[in-house]
Amino acid sequence: MNLTLKFLFICLFSFSGVFAQENDSLFKEYILEKEINVNFNRIDLTKEETGFHKSSNLSSTEEILSRFSGVSFIRRGNYAPEPVIRGLNTNQIDVTINGMRVMSACTDKMDPVTSYVETQNLGAIDISKGSCHSEVVSNIGGKINLDMLTPQFSSHFLFNGKVFSGYRSTSGNYKGGLVVALSDENYALNINGGYNNSGDYKTGGGNEIENSGFEKYNFSLNGAYKLDEFNILRISGIWDDAYDIGYPALLMDVGSAKARIAGLDLESKDLFDFFNTLNFKVYFNTIDHVMDDSKRNNGFRMDMPGKTKTFGSSLTAGVLFDETTAVTAGFEFFNSLHSADMTMYFGNSNPMYMVTWPDVRKNQFSFKTSLRKYLSDKFSVEPFAGFAFVSSDIESELGFNSLQIFNPNVSKKSSRNIYSGGINLYYQLFDPLTLSLSSSYSERFPTVSEEFGFYLYNRLDNFDYIGNTAISNEKNIQFEFRADYNESDIAVGTSIFIYRFTDYILGKRMVSVGPMTPGSFGVKMYENFDNALLAGFEANLIFLFKTNFVFSAGISYSYGELANRDPLPLIPPLNGVLSIRFTKPDYMVQLEQILAAKQHRVNTDAGESISAGYGLMNIRGEYTFNDIVKINFGVENIFDKEYYNHLDWLKIPQSGRNFYGGIDLNF
Repeated sequence: MNLTLKFLFICLFSFSGVFAQENDSLFKEYILEKEINVNFNRIDLTKEETGFHKSSNLSSTEEILSRFSGVSFIRRGNYAPEPVIRGLNTNQIDVTINGMRVMSACTDKMDPVTSYVETQNLGAIDISKGSCHSEVVSNIGGKINLDMLTPQFSSHFLFNGKVFSGYRSTSGNYKGGLVVALSDENYALNINGGYNNSGDYKTGGGNEIENSGFEKYNFSLNGAYKLDEFNILRISGIWDDAYDIGYPALLMDVGSAKARIAGLDLESKDLFDFFNTLNFKVYFNTIDHVMDDSKRNNGFRMDMPGKTKTFGSSLTAGVLFDETTAVTAGFEFFNSLHSADMTMYFGNSNPMYMVTWPDVRKNQFSFKTSLRKYLSDKFSVEPFAGFAFVSSDIESELGFNSLQIFNPNVSKKSSRNIYSGGINLYYQLFDPLTLSLSSSYSERFPTVSEEFGFYLYNRLDNFDYIGNTAISNEKNIQFEFRADYNESDIAVGTSIFIYRFTDYILGKRMVSVGPMTPGSFGVKMYENFDNALLAGFEANLIFLFKTNFVFSAGISYSYGELANRDPLPLIPPLNGVLSIRFTKPDYMVQLEQILAAKQHRVNTDAGESISAGYGLMNIRGEYTFNDIVKINFGVENIFDKEYYNHLDWLKIPQSGRNFYGGIDLNF
């Protein structure tokens, strides 16, 4: 296994750079011709129903994301893992749906935003890694945007859809749903619903992991109305309910997790003969998340409900000044309310009540702008800058009084500013090869937990955490060298990156303070650490040969270190995915190998321990009988390997050998 990884590293890293340039709709045709044809940080699922990223309708959004180089997941159970980009978690990255901000409501991060979009309603995924991107303003680690399926207009009335279902053996997982589409030349509508039920799964060797099942309902709507030739009005909505979700790596499970998400967009082109593109968005969402341990035997009981409400709007405009110059600018505002509390029950004693998020209301405004300028046929520059302001208001009197115990100078009202900026340089060395060099400065606001949290238990290191209202913004300087080589039958991309953090935010032990959670080792308060370093590389390859064969490979590695030489916690090891696919008009077969090296650089203060490497083999296939019936099938973890990823909490093994199958009925 290690030899395979080393060989892949040598082959791919020798190209020394990454795919960098993204298609920009503002540029005219001759400029678009200079852009690369393959973007390893974006996937359009409407063009890849099943394949390298999505194996079947049973695939989750997280499973699709895990096929991107540099993307990993922190798993606390078999549902809703937390996305990580280059070792940076959701404290340091943004996750949006159709560009809408959605705030997680769980103090234990059991409800990442990715869990609210099902694959039958997922149109495209865009990933920005790091802050060398004009769209990344208020964080340091990057962004994942999940675009819902865009309804398409038609020249005449059309009504179509499909019914789908599938089953996985290792957990008795059943998933089914209905997708309906209606359209004509002026309107288009997609409606879909799905049901997903999973029992406790079995690991390699047949061991059952208790408290790992779940039940979920998801409904979504996407509509579009053509106001005229230049203006389109779009609506989107998600209704997502999940129940009885088990988290074997935590002390608590989830009784219910509910999301209500709605958005309205106005897209305009060539407005007033000045704006080439103009997009106005308004949205609203609520997240209700209820943790409980009623199915556990902990010796006590806890209820921990959390809730967020978010209202936001944004305006983005693009101007094409001439054939070589384009400017984009955008404003965003959102208001969010974050509430969470905990009630502990001890036998015949009186319950103990505590506010863990003190009804924090945040108002955030941000501005971003970028310029794209071609200085010659081969060389272009893209400077960008951003600014954000946030005000925070603590609305819970009880929560405010609790915070004063450890933050005596806390104020009910506070505000912060952050700044960001950088430049991308692009150079086409020769026709198939493009190089780019990027540099950026960015900051991020502390999260609600980092700033205002009160006795939040972390199962990984077994400490309670307390927020620090005096904590500084986390800051980062990033450098990245990227290159891409792209021809009709081969595309190769690699990147080398380095991040230099200051005021890095981590928990620091408070030796004189006792814990609240029974069995906890103690209490940590979030503090700023002087410096931290993150460096690494990613590489990708797609190769078409003998007409029907496609070979794909991706590899990534991150190295993290604090100023005292201790490793950054929860950094994934060297890992890669190799796939070979054979395709005919009516069927497809794909063989896949997933590899991960041993991770020996661990931060024991954060609860980490050394993780073993592993290798997995998967096979999948698809057969289309006719325009109506299509089946997909496969075997995951063919050799029934017992394994876990380094980021899996408590090293609970993942699924063993899994047989799956599904059917689509189109109409």
